[in-house]
Amino acid sequence: MEFKKIGFIGLGAMGLPMAKNLLKNGFELYIKAHHNREPIEELIKAGAKEETSLADIVSRSELLISILPADQEMESVLLSSEVLNQLTTDKVLVEMTSGSPEMMKKINSAYQNKGVGVLDAPVSGGTIGAENGTLTIMVGGDKALLEKCHPVLEAMAENIYLVGKIGAGKAIKAINQMLAGIHMLASAEAVALAEKLEIDKDILKQVVGKSSGASWMLLNKIDTLAKRDFEPGFKLELMKKDIQIAVEESTDKLLPLVSFVLERYKQAAKEDGELDFSAISKEILS
Repeated sequence: MEFKKIGFIGLGAMGLPMAKNLLKNGFELYIKAHHNREPIEELIKAGAKEETSLADIVSRSELLISILPADQEMESVLLSSEVLNQLTTDKVLVEMTSGSPEMMKKINSAYQNKGVGVLDAPVSGGTIGAENGTLTIMVGGDKALLEKCHPVLEAMAENIYLVGKIGAGKAIKAINQMLAGIHMLASAEAVALAEKLEIDKDILKQVVGKSSGASWMLLNKIDTLAKRDFEPGFKLELMKKDIQIAVEESTDKLLPLVSFVLERYKQAAKEDGELDFSAISKEILS
């Protein structure tokens, strides 16, 4: 089966550019406004069709994509009667939220009862990757279903990995975010030290990028860190939430480093939660 009609739920900083790439690749897109009409108007101009309800989005689509803020929204939207009552056995859900493995399994169970195929498919690569269609997608679920969905995912991503069963995608995403949060703090300290020692940031990027201390976070965030530019891409509040998932999943393990980092993000989120997660560096770079 070739999927052409895509329902898209969640048009935030990541969802909007991902939806644009689907339109650029010839897919029909069905969307609905939440609070902000700006992304809706942008997508309508690009060819998307606006619906008045979630029920209409689900009924008109062959494949439903959701990328929501957190578990709470996953549950309230995807397990709402408005959505569940429109599900039929010919539909597929690709769930791309950075949520918990437990919530993903709960949703999968409900959709399985409706005969709906589900892929657990969170993404990494930030807003730049979303804009360029170069995201990494970590997929939990059935291999045959992934193969059917591959053309849709390829419109948004450069790297697509089958990582295990439902829940494994969310689990690897949590591990990735745990590392990303740690690396951001380390990168901020690296920039602070380089500035104190009067090391040119471009030289630092060039040399460290080819050395054992190489870090994706440093290489991709050093310029904005140097400018103290914390314009939101991926918000600090969301990074805090993602790191919290990792800590909560480690109930039988002691993770002292990430637990310390989580506390730093919690403190920073009180004032800077709506800024880019690189704003965790404000105190370090002050």
